[in-house]
Amino acid sequence: MRTSIGTWVFLLFVLCIFLFVGSKTFAATIVYKDGPMLDGTLEDLNNAFVVVSNPFGKIQVPVSNIQSIVFKSDTIPESGQELSINGKKYRGYVTELSKDYAVVTTWFGKIKINLKSDSVDYLGFEKVELPSITSEPFFQVELVLNDYYICALVNGEMIVGTELNTSGDYISLVDSYKNTFFILKGTLEYIYIPYKHAKGYDLVVLNTGKKLYGIVKKLSDTQYEISGQWGKLVVNQKDIVFSTYKDTKEQTSQIVQYIQPTQQTSRIEVADILLEKAVYDRDGVATIVTDAPVKVEGKEVRKINIYPKEIVDPRTGITFVLIPGGVFKMGADASWRNVEEDELPQREVYVSAFYISKYPITVKQYLDFLKASQTSSSIVVGKQINPVEIDFLGQKVRVSYSAPATLLNVPITGINYASAKAYCDWAGYQLPTEAQWEKAARGTDGRRYPWGNESQTKYNDGRKDYPVDEFESVDISPYGVVNTYGYPIELCRDYYAKDAYKKLPKENPLNTTGTYVVGRAGALAGRITDRIPLAPSEVRNDVTFRVVMDAEEAFNIVKKPLNNKLLGITWFVVNENVKKQYNVKSEGLYVAFVETGSPAQLAGIKDGDVIVKIDGKTIKSPDDALKALSGKKQGDISVLTIDRGGKAIEIKVRLGAWLF
Repeated sequence: MRTSIGTWVFLLFVLCIFLFVGSKTFAATIVYKDGPMLDGTLEDLNNAFVVVSNPFGKIQVPVSNIQSIVFKSDTIPESGQELSINGKKYRGYVTELSKDYAVVTTWFGKIKINLKSDSVDYLGFEKVELPSITSEPFFQVELVLNDYYICALVNGEMIVGTELNTSGDYISLVDSYKNTFFILKGTLEYIYIPYKHAKGYDLVVLNTGKKLYGIVKKLSDTQYEISGQWGKLVVNQKDIVFSTYKDTKEQTSQIVQYIQPTQQTSRIEVADILLEKAVYDRDGVATIVTDAPVKVEGKEVRKINIYPKEIVDPRTGITFVLIPGGVFKMGADASWRNVEEDELPQREVYVSAFYISKYPITVKQYLDFLKASQTSSSIVVGKQINPVEIDFLGQKVRVSYSAPATLLNVPITGINYASAKAYCDWAGYQLPTEAQWEKAARGTDGRRYPWGNESQTKYNDGRKDYPVDEFESVDISPYGVVNTYGYPIELCRDYYAKDAYKKLPKENPLNTTGTYVVGRAGALAGRITDRIPLAPSEVRNDVTFRVVMDAEEAFNIVKKPLNNKLLGITWFVVNENVKKQYNVKSEGLYVAFVETGSPAQLAGIKDGDVIVKIDGKTIKSPDDALKALSGKKQGDISVLTIDRGGKAIEIKVRLGAWLF
């Protein structure tokens, strides 16, 4: 139903009166489907009407006429088919409404929003077609060191909360504002559960590669039940390939099956061994007792390393692929046409086992680093990333960074060696050595391309920003590493030397001196062995990078905190100008900007707050804040006393705990 001409005239009249009267601030804005807006205080909300109060009385607005309700004046919805909670947008629409809560339908399920929490920015009311999702669960369960439950969706989104339960086809996750997310299990990729809530949990690995943590119960000789806050699953004994549960550990033949895929082309001569039992030792180590030697490729071994084929670092969201240790052919075949001298001689090189990022680092992953890391302002921001500025006392102040949503999953470019290394230092990663990169890109057999020895035309040609997974069905190595042949050029840790293959050792080679660093890509020369010297300080729009972790250290690295800012706030000393401009009365630090996903935002600190104390210590300057936080570590809790509109509030903040 369209608004009548009389309504238009009335609204324009109200607007003119408001402009004349001046300074009244309204609790919400109703945006009509046909354009006009109505400011006022929400008196009542239900499925049929929204009642708005203003100086001229109460207006009853039919829900069917509403496009959006805006609760925060600094947020503007792009359409009536989206909603925003604490700055995070979701595609969806309201299906149930009351004065206390709103239920919205989204592609991943439903959200019951607590309207009393001051967390909602705006709500959309226009129905939108959403994709149908299978209810069959296929997510994995992991454990994390922080205090938050995290649900990672199949599209890369993460939802964080303080309570987690299961109900039918849904996982319910309650955030710190008492908003409840009902997430269809079919939309989940990972559920991360805090260690402190996982008492009695065992690890179970299935032959599909799925990992689950939960309480294991033996149902029969052939079936086990795995259960936890995430629900329950009945599995067949034959599908379990590894477990820390005492009964399943005795299924040693299954452990052999698990070893094989992580060794790629290796074979265990099972006929020669009789595995009697595996005994759990500690710290993820078990002992297998055999009556005969275990042989791999005809060679006797006394230690078998068991690594998952892929792992996801829950801190950064990066997927890593295992590259097994061993010898491979490095360098070009001299019989190939137009081979450069620096690619010769081809030789056999040993590289220890490591994990490498499956894709180049994305704009999203680099953007998270720029927002959260304690790095200097000299770090290059990248081609696809833009600065975010706010107006403070009439001056433009850079407070953060942003990137178009359409570019978040493309490789970050427009960076240099120093910036790539800074990213690695932030997370505990390293750039790949040249040997690591080449083995990950081509395997062990000396092939010309990642996919074999026959050329093809479908790969990243560098003509535009392609998503990192655009060519994963074609430009993929034997280990599953994607987009090493096509552009962009990828940085390596080595410094360039034309005669590197002649002088460097054949075991884990690394050249640490020189003027230029090494870049690698195959598309420029038509072979994966091409070596490209790059100036370390040069910023290039055709250069990106990926990262590695030593296989033995990987699980320790991903448990360490990132080198994050402790709070994620842009603040200024409260002086007379600040008091006058922003109606501030308390002394302290005025919060001009709170970074999305920062510890401060997760704790509930908002723009316009004034920090007056930290852990009981009076704060009047940034130096006072630094002294109060001195000695604090990532993960520690600090209590911030803030003045919000004349009211003192104490807020607990977990320092350095960001949500990306």
